Amino acid sequence: MPDRVAAILTRLARVLGLLAVISGRPAEFLEDRVRVPGVRLLGSYGIEQFRDGVRHMDPEAEKWLGQVHEAGRVLRGLLARSPGIRVEEKSVSVAVHWRQAPDQAAAAAEVRRVTARVASETGLSLEPGKLVEELRPPISMNKGSAISALLAATKPAVAVYVGDDLGDIPALRAVREMGGYAVVVDHGPETDPRLLELADEVYAGTGGFADWLSKLADMAGA
Repeated sequence: MPDRVAAILTRLARVLGLLAVISGRPAEFLEDRVRVPGVRLLGSYGIEQFRDGVRHMDPEAEKWLGQVHEAGRVLRGLLARSPGIRVEEKSVSVAVHWRQAPDQAAAAAEVRRVTARVASETGLSLEPGKLVEELRPPISMNKGSAISALLAATKPAVAVYVGDDLGDIPALRAVREMGGYAVVVDHGPETDPRLLELADEVYAGTGGFADWLSKLADMAGA
């Protein structure tokens, strides 16, 4: 996390009733990089959370860790000779990236074919993302359900959710259904049009979003 953004979030955490970071990456990854007091950290699409310095994992997801490890092993074997394709085994999921592939269209087709096969064999759920396919435990938890639970517990007067990838769609929908605002960070051609259709507000890139956060902190008197 850039120092500027960390400083802005530190200011906001002092005045907002709830400030949370939710990611598809593991909770330990977030704890290492989001060193901001007062910010709730939800990793693996809400499956993991850090509370009082302790990582908590959804017990239903924990039952699928064996299949996740097996999927990672099989995928590494099947894709070992595919240039630019990277298999990333996370704490409760396994992702296959093709951003660095010399032929992204061909790599996308190969990854989707192979991951669909492995998902069928292991019973894991296949979730698409930006230049990535991810296999996760087939449980009814995503960023949308995680955000809904947070908002139900804290009951804020107004809520804003910010996202930039397909995994954010359930959360963008959830916050709008609860009377809040959906904000999308636009990365140009990489941004799926479905995200922009849900947006109440759009900001250009992470720099544009950081500028908005800074103005919000100023307006809040943080």
